[in-house]
Amino acid sequence: MSESGPIGRYLRHSRESLTALALTLPLLVLYGLGIVLYPQAGNGVDLLSQGIFSALGALGRWRWAGYLGFYGGLALANVALIAHLRATKQYHPEYFWALLAESSVYAVLVGSVSSTATGYVTGWVGAPASSGMTACLLPLAAAREHGVIDGLIVSAGAGLHEELVFRLIGIGAVGRAWLGAAWNRPSLRLVGILVVTAVGFSAVHHIVEPFTMGAFVFRTFAGLLFGALFLVRGFAVAAWTHALYDVWVIVVLGR
Repeated sequence: MSESGPIGRYLRHSRESLTALALTLPLLVLYGLGIVLYPQAGNGVDLLSQGIFSALGALGRWRWAGYLGFYGGLALANVALIAHLRATKQYHPEYFWALLAESSVYAVLVGSVSSTATGYVTGWVGAPASSGMTACLLPLAAAREHGVIDGLIVSAGAGLHEELVFRLIGIGAVGRAWLGAAWNRPSLRLVGILVVTAVGFSAVHHIVEPFTMGAFVFRTFAGLLFGALFLVRGFAVAAWTHALYDVWVIVVLGR
């Protein structure tokens, strides 16, 4: 596939840092503003919003105005960044729709592959089998507690913050620090990082929910696939794939 064609340009640019940031900031703004109205939609690994709100404590009763101003400023910054990237031919409006389409396909594959693999593993160890895609990243019992709007906010927060912690930091930052400039080349140590972050991603969910073998194994496989997507297609695709998968589980199946 020619990198000078529209698909080749999209695949190349969507991996680049500034373009990936422009494509991912809408998730951050949706989540950051959404939890003002739906605080129950907050994500457990979201340290950013909590940190900002605490840092604005000196504003007293104007803290919320500062918080909303921060996320409003991010929205404006996103518009300015997109304008800059369009001027330098690193971004086209079609990229966002292409990203949603690509990530939607991956979301289905993550659910299907993880469900199939979980069935094999739970059957092999003699544990109760997972109930397929409905036993995935969020149990349906919990999913049904969310309405459509707060379900979208939950999904945006999970896609953004969990990929930020476990993939961008857990794989990207740790990989660069440990493996150097060639951190993303195939190696046993990179595989080790991928496995550790996937297990950690799965385990952290059980801080707030009962442990079941099916859910733990499913999330571990999903974490491996999200990590592979991050390595091959970059942060924006991994974050949107995770978010769209959660939209399917929480908003669609959860209804």
